Amino acid sequence: MRRILMGVTVTAVFLTGVGVFGEDSTSTYKDSLFLTLEDAQKISMEQNQTILIAKERLIEKQAGIGTARAGFLPSISFQGSYTRLGKIPAFSMAIPQYTLTPLGVYDILGNPIGYTDPVMIMTGVDSMELEMGKSENYLFRGSLQQPLFTWGTLLNSYRIASISLEIERENYNKTENEVRLQVTQSFLGTVLVQQTLDLMEESYAQMQRHLEQVEKLYENGMAERLDFLRARVELSNIHTQVVRVRGQVDIATSALKSLLALPQDVELILEEGLEYEPYEIGLEEAMKIAVEKRPEIIAMRLTKEMTEKALSIERARNKPKLALVYNYDYKKPLRMMENKWGTDWNITLALSLPIFQGGSYISKVKQRKAQLKQVEYGLSQFEDVVRLDVKSCWLAVQQEKEILAYQEENVSRAEEALKLAEEKYRNGMITNLEYMDIQLVLTRAKLEWVSSIANYNIAMEKLIVAMGG
Repeated sequence: MRRILMGVTVTAVFLTGVGVFGEDSTSTYKDSLFLTLEDAQKISMEQNQTILIAKERLIEKQAGIGTARAGFLPSISFQGSYTRLGKIPAFSMAIPQYTLTPLGVYDILGNPIGYTDPVMIMTGVDSMELEMGKSENYLFRGSLQQPLFTWGTLLNSYRIASISLEIERENYNKTENEVRLQVTQSFLGTVLVQQTLDLMEESYAQMQRHLEQVEKLYENGMAERLDFLRARVELSNIHTQVVRVRGQVDIATSALKSLLALPQDVELILEEGLEYEPYEIGLEEAMKIAVEKRPEIIAMRLTKEMTEKALSIERARNKPKLALVYNYDYKKPLRMMENKWGTDWNITLALSLPIFQGGSYISKVKQRKAQLKQVEYGLSQFEDVVRLDVKSCWLAVQQEKEILAYQEENVSRAEEALKLAEEKYRNGMITNLEYMDIQLVLTRAKLEWVSSIANYNIAMEKLIVAMGG
């Protein structure tokens, strides 16, 4: 009997899950918290650390949308600079020297008869240096840059950011499903060990009553001392199991608190028992729903689309791109020979076209194509994995339903058998050992019954998660 009860209680604790999350010190609760499974799931969606991390990832991807959108808009910048030239560039130039000189006038015989008015006559050459600027230069510039044509690169980058956000949403849905399943397992597992404790205490009370009967019979000489000792030993064994199950209840409750990020000093009062609610769905329908709605599959389809956009970006890298640049300056000197403040502006249309990249363009396109093929193969493979997962969960639900169909009858029969055994033992028609065997059968039947209900509900939740939640 001890080996059987230990096996059942260890299984019950295993069902509670062992995920541990940090407590939220900002949350305040009363000394006692009444909790249903729906309440527990709601709290986990608000406080569980894994959920909070997933929400922050969503915010990160949403910010990426804004970053990608900014690529379509002009970028405006401002810069200011002061430059002091140690040596001003200059060039030398020759300057002819002229003198006003009157020229002599002669008659036909060569005799001087007078002078002309003074005329300009070059008498030599001088040189001078012309400075190309000023020693102190100030510049304040406002610039506007606007891509005009990028061969779809900006559009595809924006689409990639949008798809990345959709993928993260599916990852968030997956995380929600996983945490909800963990909470369901932990909650139902905790209920299971609590009900196991109730059954063990009930079994202990039954054995106490039986021991009292054996003791009376022993005192009246109607039972052997061996029967009396065996009953006392069995009562002690059951008490040992009760103590152990109480410890397991504490462990299961603490694990549930950690999963919900609740303070450990809060007393949890679980308001839901283990109930059987039939869930009917065909295997083919379940597989079809899973392939359409499973977050991982949707994310992989989106990943394929995102990889196609990335391939388009790589193909556009060797295509021409056109951009507009406008600069407005306030500077001194305004021009080479004007040492004063003034404004100036210029517009540039910039066309860029890669000519030779050492073969990197072809290699990167091949890489993207290979990545796309990997995603396609992975998607096909994962669809098969999902179908197998759904089938496994669906069969587990059917198995638990079949077990439940006869476990309830077993409990009724075992209870009836124990009543008959009590009457027969009082009348000396069965031995003490036979009575304890029947009591063991009842305890085991009840434990199997509550365990089967918990297993069914968990198997059903696993099937729902396998179908996409």
